[in-house]
Amino acid sequence: MGLGIMLSYTINFDKEALKNAEKDFKHVKLTTEQLKILQELTKFICEIIKLPEIAIRATIWKALKEWQIKHNKAIEEIPELPVELRLNTIKEIFTIGKNLLKKMVKDSKDKCDIIIDIAFEKSFKYYLKNFE
Repeated sequence: MGLGIMLSYTINFDKEALKNAEKDFKHVKLTTEQLKILQELTKFICEIIKLPEIAIRATIWKALKEWQIKHNKAIEEIPELPVELRLNTIKEIFTIGKNLLKKMVKDSKDKCDIIIDIAFEKSFKYYLKNFE
């Protein structure tokens, strides 16, 4: 059995962008199951990237919202999708979230982008292992 090493990084984010994301999240209504998944994914990502949990939650919520608008579907429909489509949908939402977070990085973009890529790839695998 392999030894999993979890590294943690501090990234300098635009404080104003984080505050705006946090404000948006305070108005979100999620089901109990969605909230549980969101909380666990948030904790997982925050173990990799040093960032307030509310900022990660807000980013994930914003990614969900963008996906809903883009596809004109509600997130409640995702569990009903065929497996392959559901997994592609979840991966797309993770990609949207990753790109949103990258836009909030203040400096040394290349290194930070790689760290964010790693964090979201690991969190997608965590999602598959624990919620799929």
